[in-house]
Amino acid sequence: MQASPHVAWQIVAGEAILVDLQTGRTLGLNSVGTAIWSHLDKGSRSGIVEEIVREFDVTPTQAARDVEEFLSKLERRGLLRA
Repeated sequence: MQASPHVAWQIVAGEAILVDLQTGRTLGLNSVGTAIWSHLDKGSRSGIVEEIVREFDVTPTQAARDVEEFLSKLERRGLLRA
């Protein structure tokens, strides 16, 4: 799983800003979204969930639900390739 090639991003003040270079639309991520985005290199949803559980006070079940919802939204917006 990785960012789409037409997405530029940078972390500013601890939060990720994504820019869709095709549409010019931007998306600012909160701390959890930034953590999820930063762990895309884990290669799997379960790897990302493990990192979120380590970093935040959240159960594995809740983390899995939140990660799935967030990644699905990014995929629907064309910002993420599975």
